[in-house]
Amino acid sequence: MKKIVPDWLIQLSWFLAGTCATGAFWYFLSKNDITHTWWSLAGTIFFATLAIYHQRLNDSYSCNLAHRTKLASFIKESQSLRGRLKEIPLPIKDFNDWDETVLAYLQDNLDASYAVRFRDFTGMVFYGEGTESSNLKIAIDGRTRRLNEFLSELS
Repeated sequence: MKKIVPDWLIQLSWFLAGTCATGAFWYFLSKNDITHTWWSLAGTIFFATLAIYHQRLNDSYSCNLAHRTKLASFIKESQSLRGRLKEIPLPIKDFNDWDETVLAYLQDNLDASYAVRFRDFTGMVFYGEGTESSNLKIAIDGRTRRLNEFLSELS
């Protein structure tokens, strides 16, 4: 799985934190060198914080990767639905099923703000003919735009 920060860099940060904490800190403390003892303590805190920060970045990236992958599959399905707009009868049932699936995923796996925005087209401009096919196209396009926004937010 792709990660933002390589594992070796996280391990190096933990190694340096451990070296500062166990080696340098206690060595300088035993020599009554308070200045270097404090520097060792500061190094320990710095490198431990750096390692934790990098690990959290990777964890966040991995979690968001699963969501981005699922959202991309929903976008692909919407493109497939859009390609079926010439069918008679229109794939309204398939669209409704897709819409409910996406909405359920957003509510269960992300949060309510995503679910609310998914069906809200505020700030979007659509042009259509007023036909049933045109209305379905607008519904698909609006939801697809929102999914693309969600992908950007999770990147």
